[in-house]
Amino acid sequence: MSEMRKNKLTGEWIIYAENRKKRPYEFEKKMEKKDIKNNPCPFCKGNEDKTTKAIFQDRQKDWSIRVFPNRFPAVEQQSEKITTEGFYDAIAAVGRHEVVVDTPNHDETIEQFSLEHIENILTVLQKRFLDIKQTENVKQVQIFKNAGADAGMSIQHSHWQLIGLPTVSKRQENYEKTAKEYYDKNNSCILCDMIAWEKEHKSRVCCETEEFIAITPYASRFSYEIWLLPKKHISSFAQLEKKELKELAWMMKKMLKRITELREDISYNICFIEGGTEEVQQHGKGLHWSVQILPRIGGFAGLEFATETYINSVLPETAAKWYQEE
Repeated sequence: MSEMRKNKLTGEWIIYAENRKKRPYEFEKKMEKKDIKNNPCPFCKGNEDKTTKAIFQDRQKDWSIRVFPNRFPAVEQQSEKITTEGFYDAIAAVGRHEVVVDTPNHDETIEQFSLEHIENILTVLQKRFLDIKQTENVKQVQIFKNAGADAGMSIQHSHWQLIGLPTVSKRQENYEKTAKEYYDKNNSCILCDMIAWEKEHKSRVCCETEEFIAITPYASRFSYEIWLLPKKHISSFAQLEKKELKELAWMMKKMLKRITELREDISYNICFIEGGTEEVQQHGKGLHWSVQILPRIGGFAGLEFATETYINSVLPETAAKWYQEE
């Protein structure tokens, strides 16, 4: 059983999913991989019986993309009633948690995929996003990819995850609050104006296409953090059209290749950030949709955990020059 408890001081919701202690973990320490010869990878072709039943598979046998419910979900489609303590707030962690395996090959990584295949992956993610979003009581759908042990990856085989949550995260609420306040003051989108500023000054622009721009954010939390943004005001992943998905695939492949060249076996997270809840988007005051890619160089320590004040050893302007190089 999963449940969510609310931190009364911060307003954050914490998911408790004890079943996830049982999930397989293929790393000993950092990027030292366990010997799994006697414990075959459940995501490899031929081991389909080791996962839950597929929701989607692009081909019956010779598949390249496969989607199924997470065997050790953080949230569950059905949950027992939660017993609460009067002073505190808790709810059942009801939602959806899916895995998208994006290659049948155990050692292949996303920057090695063809552009066509990355575009197909994005299309599948978009369809799963829309399906989960329509689930009753789901208020936020988060798409993310953990690559490497330092990024929270437990199974080495490349994959994505989608989680439909019954609450809106505190970070998403802060995005929405900031976007609304900026819109009310300036009658424009904060990220539209950010893109215009970065295009004019150029010092943090990493890559640009007709439809997309990649920037290292002015106040990045992580060394070499990079944001991929549609140039026009698109507030949801659901709104991206085929041409935009194609350009996003190209930009993602190019930028991820540069990230993997930073150091051997580098870990990173890819997070899709919605431009606010559907209600906010309907009022026209939502943010842009964006992709945040977060290389995991170094770790958080006392200052970050205590204050959420981040120490970054690489200026975004320096990082942008790295990405600009071929």
